[in-house]
Amino acid sequence: MNLTRNILFASTALALLGCGGGGSGESTPQAKAGDDIYTYANKSVVISSNNIDPNGTIVDVSWTQSDADATKVELIKVNNSATFTVPDIQDNEVFNFTVTVTDNDGDTATDDISVYAKPAEKSLSLSFVGLGDIKKVTNEAKVTLKGNVVSDHDIKQILVTNGTTKLSVNAEVDEMWSATIDLVKGKNQITVMALTADEAQVEIVSTINYHPAMDFTTPLTLSQRSFVLNEDAVTIYANIGTSNNKNPEVNLIGSGGSISFDEGADGIDDDGIYATSFSFNPTKKGKFCYQAQVSDSEKNVYQSEPACIWVAEKYTSDQVTKSVDIADSVETWLTSELDKGKDVHASAKAVVDQLNTHKDVGAAGYTYEGGIWWVNEDGILGLHNPLVENSKSAARSGTVAPTPVVKAARETRYYDDVFKKQATTYSSVAPANRIQSSKAVMISPYINNPDVSEFSNFFTADDYYGVWKTIKDSQSCKLFPDSEFVNNETVGVSLDSFKDFTTFGYIHFSTHGNNYFNGLFKIWDEKWGPSHFLKGYLSVSGLYTGIVLPKNEDGTYNLEGYESDLYMKRLAIGAGGALIILPSFFDHYLSTMPKSLVVLSACRSVYNNSLANVFLSKGAGAVIGYDDYVLSSYAQDTTNAIISDMLENDSTLKEAFDVAVNKHGISDNSSDEAFIRMRGEEDLKLSSGSFDNLSFEQGELNAWAKKGDGRIITNLGGTKPLDGQFVGVVSTGLGYTNELGSIEQSACLDKNVTTLNFDWKFYSEEFLEYCGTGFDDSFTLNVCEEGTTNCASFETSVNKLCENQEVLVESDVSFDQGGVYNTPWIKEQLDVSALANKRVKLTIEAIDKGDTAYDSAILIDNIEVK
Repeated sequence: MNLTRNILFASTALALLGCGGGGSGESTPQAKAGDDIYTYANKSVVISSNNIDPNGTIVDVSWTQSDADATKVELIKVNNSATFTVPDIQDNEVFNFTVTVTDNDGDTATDDISVYAKPAEKSLSLSFVGLGDIKKVTNEAKVTLKGNVVSDHDIKQILVTNGTTKLSVNAEVDEMWSATIDLVKGKNQITVMALTADEAQVEIVSTINYHPAMDFTTPLTLSQRSFVLNEDAVTIYANIGTSNNKNPEVNLIGSGGSISFDEGADGIDDDGIYATSFSFNPTKKGKFCYQAQVSDSEKNVYQSEPACIWVAEKYTSDQVTKSVDIADSVETWLTSELDKGKDVHASAKAVVDQLNTHKDVGAAGYTYEGGIWWVNEDGILGLHNPLVENSKSAARSGTVAPTPVVKAARETRYYDDVFKKQATTYSSVAPANRIQSSKAVMISPYINNPDVSEFSNFFTADDYYGVWKTIKDSQSCKLFPDSEFVNNETVGVSLDSFKDFTTFGYIHFSTHGNNYFNGLFKIWDEKWGPSHFLKGYLSVSGLYTGIVLPKNEDGTYNLEGYESDLYMKRLAIGAGGALIILPSFFDHYLSTMPKSLVVLSACRSVYNNSLANVFLSKGAGAVIGYDDYVLSSYAQDTTNAIISDMLENDSTLKEAFDVAVNKHGISDNSSDEAFIRMRGEEDLKLSSGSFDNLSFEQGELNAWAKKGDGRIITNLGGTKPLDGQFVGVVSTGLGYTNELGSIEQSACLDKNVTTLNFDWKFYSEEFLEYCGTGFDDSFTLNVCEEGTTNCASFETSVNKLCENQEVLVESDVSFDQGGVYNTPWIKEQLDVSALANKRVKLTIEAIDKGDTAYDSAILIDNIEVK
C-alpha cells in the first residue's frame, strides 16, 4: 500500500487543534486501498478502497493499472471497487493498481494496491495405491487407504468419504495421502477429493467390497475387456481364485444372470482357481460388469470387485477421416497464425476459437504453450502441438501401423494379505529394493523416422545413442538389452510395441509427448463415450507412437483392431492420422511388472502423475520423466548419467539421480524450463543379475516370461508346494488353451556355479493307457548360454516314466479326459559348470507329442542354483 499522505496538512491541523484554534478549516480527501492480495490465475479479484473526506464528499473514484505491468487486465468498476479476472498466466506475476479519489472541491488523493498471482493448478492428480486400485476387496472392517497426489500448489484438503456410511475423514498428506476409514459389509463406495489452495479440485471413486470371510486369492479376470458392436459373438473366459474350503459355491453374476464357476474348468481340479466361460454378443454400447459371488456352508456370501467389458460402436472410415481432416486443419490454422507473427499462446487460442465454431467439434481447449486438444461429435479425441525445436514435444504424422494384435492378459494377481509370502531356503527373491528382472527394452520411434519431417526426428540426440548405447556397451548382468523397437530409416515400431512389458525390469520410451485435456472432464458429454480416462486428473499426458492409422488400397482407413482403443479413449488422433497413446492405453494392456524402472523420456511426461501412476499401479518400482518441454540433449544426458551410475556403482535411483542433476542441472535451463522428476521408490536398485523368483514365492510370475499354459498355483489337488505357498506349473494346454506351456527367464550365473537343483512332479492322462506309444508328452528344462547351443538339459517323458510304472499313482485330480496318474516329487540335479560366469536362459517347457486330446502337467518347485 502507498502510505504517502498530505503530511504537511495533517501536521498543521494537529498544531491548530493543540493551540485551541477553531474554524472549519480545509481537509483533502484520503484514499485507503486495501491490503495487497495474493491469488491465482483464472480467479476473480475485487480491489476496493475505503475513502475519507473530512469536510466534504467523495464525488469520483477511479482505478488504473500500472503501465509497467507485463500483462494488462480489464477492470470493471463497481462503486468504490473494481473487479478483474487474473489471466491464465504461466509464471508468477504482479498486477499493480492505483486508486484516485476526487472530492467536491476537486481535490484528489491516491493509494496503491498490488495483486500477486500464481499460475493456476493444472498438474493436480490423485490416485489410489493398493486397496481401492488393483485390489478392491478386503476382510478387514477398518482399513487404511493411501495413494499418490501431485500438485503445483499447496494441498488444502484431501477428503475421504464412504458413501455407504456417509462418514468422511480428512486424509493426512506426507509423501502420500492416507486415511483410516470404517467399512460395512458389502459394497462401500469410497470417494477421495483433493482440493488445492487455488480451489482446483479432482476426485476419484472406488467401490471396495468388505466381508469378514473374504478370501479371494486373485481378482476376477476376463479374457476380453472391450468389444465392438456388430462383431461376431465371442467366448469370454473368466477365472478367480479363492482359498475358501467350506464347500464354496462360486457364481459369476452380471447382466446376463448367473453362471456357475467350476474349479476344474481351467483344466485342473482342486487348485483353488475357479473358471467359467460365456458367449458375449451385446446389442447396445456401454459397460457390462460382472462379479464373482461366493456362498459357503457357513452361510457366508460375498462378492469380488467387478470386472467390466466396454462395448463400443464401430467407427467408420468416414468418421476417422473427418477426425484426421480436423487435425490437419488445426495444423494449417496454427501455422497460419504463427506466420502472422503471433506468439504460440495467442495462435493456439485463435485456433481453439475456430474449433469451437466447427460443426463437427464437441469441445476444444489448449495449453498455454500451444498444445491443442478437441473432441469431435463422434467422441474421437484429437491432439496437436507445435513442434518445439530440439525438444521432445509432440510431432506430426508417422509410420503406418499394421493391424494390432490384442493381447488379453489372463495372468492372475495374488492379493498380498491372503498369503504372507516368506522367502524359503530355496528362494532367490530379490532384496526389496532391487528390480526383479535384468531385461531392458527401448522404444524409440523418432531416431530417423522416414515418414515424418526432419524436425520431428532426434537423430543422434535420441536416447538410443545415449543410455541405450551405455546399456549395450556395459555387457552388465544387471541390465541386459533384450529388445528394441526403433524407427531408424526403417520402421520397427508398431502399436504392439507399447503393450506388453510384463517381464522387463527397465523400460525406456524416447519419444514426443505433451499434456492435454485440461478441464474436459467437467464438460464431458456422455454421448462421446466413457470419461474414466480423465478421473483423478485435471489433464493427462500422452506419448506419440510415431505411427499412423493404416489405409486400405482405396484410401479409406483400416480400423480393424483400433475401434475399441479409440472408443475407450486409449488413443487420440493427430495430424496425418498420427496415433497418440494416453495413460488408459497402458492401464488396459499392462499386467504385472517386476518392480521395473520406467523412463518416460518425453516432454511433459510427468507434468502430473497421470502416466506415472499407471506404471506404479502395475508394479513398477519407479518412474523418471520431465515436467515440461525438455531439450533432447538434456534428456539424453540425464538418463544416461542415471543408468551409468547405477550400473557402475550399484547406486540407488536417488543416488544416481543426484549425480545426474549435479552434473547436468536439475533442469534443462531452457526458456520453458523443464525439470527432471522421479516418482516411486527412491532406493530402487538395478537387478542383481541373478535368477529371481525361482521358488515362485512372489505369487506372480514377474521375471518369468510365459507362453501358453504356464502359471503359478497354490496346490494341485492334495499336493501342496514343497516349501512356501506357491508352485509353478506348465502343461500341454489345459483348460481354455491348447498352447503348450513354458516359462523362461535370463540371468548371469556366478563364476563358481556348478549345479542347478529342482523338484518336479509329472501328471498325465497318457500314463498307463498310452505307455510305449507315440503319445509321448514330455517335460524339459534347459539352461543355455544366450545365443549359443551351449546348454545343460534335463528331459523326461511319458514313455520314459512308464518304464518304472510302480511309482505312478492314480491322481486325486482329473483333467478334461480323466484317468490322470502322476509321479511322486522327484529331486533333480543338473550340472551347469560349463555355463559358469555366462549369461544364460532358463526354459521350462511341457511338450505335446502325438495328440492334443490327452493332457499332461508338470509341477516345478525349489529351483536352486549352487
